[in-house]
Amino acid sequence: MGSRNERAAENEALFREVNERVLEAAEAFEAEGLEALCECADATCTSTLKITMTEYGLLRARGTRFALIPGHEDPAIERVVEHNERFLVVEKTGEAADVAEHLDPRD
Repeated sequence: MGSRNERAAENEALFREVNERVLEAAEAFEAEGLEALCECADATCTSTLKITMTEYGLLRARGTRFALIPGHEDPAIERVVEHNERFLVVEKTGEAADVAEHLDPRD
């Protein structure tokens, strides 16, 4: 089993993969936005956030960035790079960034 940081990044990558499937459904219905899962490291988190298609596209442009509910960030593996009233955008650092990039479904 990997380090705590590796496991946290893997959890977040799993939530990202689920959100990619949600995006596909939203696009099929020509939705303006989607209700995405919080992509935090907590494997038991079931929180959701509202994000526009444009915001989601910008988020996914970098494989190390994730959307989280405020307060769900973990400074040990990520830093907040953007925030608004609905969600935070965090960027993985160190080992977690390597794992996130490796598991990025868009690469």
